[in-house]
Amino acid sequence: MTNHLGRKVLLVLLGTLIWVAPALAIPELQLYVEGATYDASTETWVTNSSNFKLWVLGDIGAKGTILDVHIAAAYLTGEVGTITLTPTTTALLTDPSTPSVPVLNGAVGADGTRPRMDDGSFLPSHGIYGAGTSFKQYDIGNLSLTDSPIGDFSGATPFPGSFPSTGQINAYDVAITGYSMVHFDAFNHIAASRRIMSLKAPFSHDAEGTPSVPEPASLLLLGLGIGGSALLRRRRAKP
Repeated sequence: MTNHLGRKVLLVLLGTLIWVAPALAIPELQLYVEGATYDASTETWVTNSSNFKLWVLGDIGAKGTILDVHIAAAYLTGEVGTITLTPTTTALLTDPSTPSVPVLNGAVGADGTRPRMDDGSFLPSHGIYGAGTSFKQYDIGNLSLTDSPIGDFSGATPFPGSFPSTGQINAYDVAITGYSMVHFDAFNHIAASRRIMSLKAPFSHDAEGTPSVPEPASLLLLGLGIGGSALLRRRRAKP
């Protein structure tokens, strides 16, 4: 009887641990956008602005340095625009370090291709990559610092309830022109136990900018409006 009761208690404890563990888990790599809304259906931080602050967070306190981190920026094939990443810091959390300028990688993806991780495998499509989508890739270097608090940035409003680890936050002022959608992923690898482990931000922790792009008709009306205003000003300026 005692042994049977003991087994039941053990099973309850194991069940509790299994239930709690996911809530305490923090991804080694994740993305966040200041002021964005977490879309639970796509599990993505989404902003409708063309100018926003993107964070790349590395939980260095968990498994150590994350090597040669890349940012992939996916956009709709056929659209022409610019994506600018300017290093900055965030005042919303302790973030004493400004990252270096991201380097545009030669591994720019044509229509239908996917980013390739350093172990040779491809980043899963996760509903983003494939026909109709191209991407640009940026190198942001290693994440190795433990000077910022790290929590689980997934669905929290606006922040996690706790910050049980430490790591590095790379913050960038993002400016998008010409694109109606830019989806961001972060990935690469860590060296653990004398072996290289591929690493990517979970697809429940990525980010997306969906700035509104004026339709051609709207652009025409805008141009006519500006031209008419200029003509009116010139007529008023005449004696």
